[in-house]
Amino acid sequence: MKRIIIIFLSLVIVFLIILAVAAVIFSFAVIKPTTEKINQKLVEKFDKVVHVPIGIQPPNYSFDQTSFFWEMETIEKEVTGIKFKYDTGFSKNQEKLKVVLEMPEGSDSSIFNKVLPAIITDNQSLSSVQDIEKANLSANEKTGYSQIKISTLPDSKQTTKVSWEFEKRNLGEDLSGLYSKLNYPKPLLKFLYGLPHLILSLLSA
Repeated sequence: MKRIIIIFLSLVIVFLIILAVAAVIFSFAVIKPTTEKINQKLVEKFDKVVHVPIGIQPPNYSFDQTSFFWEMETIEKEVTGIKFKYDTGFSKNQEKLKVVLEMPEGSDSSIFNKVLPAIITDNQSLSSVQDIEKANLSANEKTGYSQIKISTLPDSKQTTKVSWEFEKRNLGEDLSGLYSKLNYPKPLLKFLYGLPHLILSLLSA
């Protein structure tokens, strides 16, 4: 009886090792390159509304969201921080992606508004930000978003945050093909997504 139990446990351990190795290989060979390509394609797609400068510090990646931070300078040499983030849409059940451009907490809104024309690339969005009373917050088929939301200061009416909503299904066939490779339950996908980051951090420690 003991021999049978030992054999059974040995088989279970071998199976778990094989499963773990397969998960690591799959996460590095499929999940990691696919999510990286999706992030790259999303930056290109969202360039229609927000231009991310070349040469800034690398973004912060997570399963649900990718976020950028950089600084902009006005002609008067005034400097303000810029925060830009978007939903990754990795989860198969996520149908809408939110894209947000905002100023950091405690920043000067007047400086932030001065640099918006150099960042916002969509004419409808820029016009809405510059003239809140005549803002057109409806969908834009050419750019691809379904709606805009603008947050302003109550007194000055200066913009502090601009949000766009994109329908995942309208992002193009290239992204649809990439997303189809991530068609797994969210808990499993998050685990596979996190494996390479965990292993690389352990190796660099």
